[in-house]
Amino acid sequence: MQNRLENIKKEVTARIHKEFLVKFDGNKTHFAKKAGCDEKTVRLLFDFGQGMTLNLLFKMAYALEVEPSELLKGLKLED
Repeated sequence: MQNRLENIKKEVTARIHKEFLVKFDGNKTHFAKKAGCDEKTVRLLFDFGQGMTLNLLFKMAYALEVEPSELLKGLKLED
C-alpha cells in the first residue's frame, strides 16, 4: 500500500506541475504567491522532496483555478 501511495503522490504532483507550466509559464515565484505558500515549498514539491498536505493541495488547486477533485480524478488506492 505504501508504494501505491507514493505513486499517487507522484501522479498528483505531476498533474499540478503540468498545469503550473501552462498557467504560470514555469514561474515558481508567481505560483507560490498566488497559492499563498513559500517558493521553497513549490520547489521541494516539484523535486519530490516534500509531501503535500491537504491544505497545500487546496491552495495549489486555487492558484491553478481547478477543482482539487480534478487533480485526484481517477486515482485509486487499489491497483
